[in-house]
Amino acid sequence: MRWTDEQDAVIRELGHKGVDAVRRELVRRCHALHTVYAIKRRAVRIHASLRKRTVCPECGAIGVHINRQSKMCIRCTELLRLEEAKAFEELLEQERREAEEGEEIEQIRRERAKIRQRNARTCKRYGLPTKSQRKAAEKNG
Repeated sequence: MRWTDEQDAVIRELGHKGVDAVRRELVRRCHALHTVYAIKRRAVRIHASLRKRTVCPECGAIGVHINRQSKMCIRCTELLRLEEAKAFEELLEQERREAEEGEEIEQIRRERAKIRQRNARTCKRYGLPTKSQRKAAEKNG
């Protein structure tokens, strides 16, 4: 059986997956059944490598180092870490905003102002010393 341009393209396209994957794809796409030896010889002739190489599942980069934990290439791993850091930063910012500007804070401030006003009126009505007057007397005496 003669080699076609389509079969050569399959060898070049899938050579990084190894000779067995190329053979299966040749059968599937081109209906051509070549031996492993014939595929290796053809790869040498067309200057295509059949060496198995790793492929990043995220970006599809061939022949890159795959991180053991993330199972992705270095670039994709760093992008993932960047996205995680941005998400954490947004979470922290939201928590900070809620702690400083939330509706609960306004309610607490209104309650405190109401009690302060009530205490001031009570002190005035009965002629009692105010909080600041009590602090000053405590400091002096």
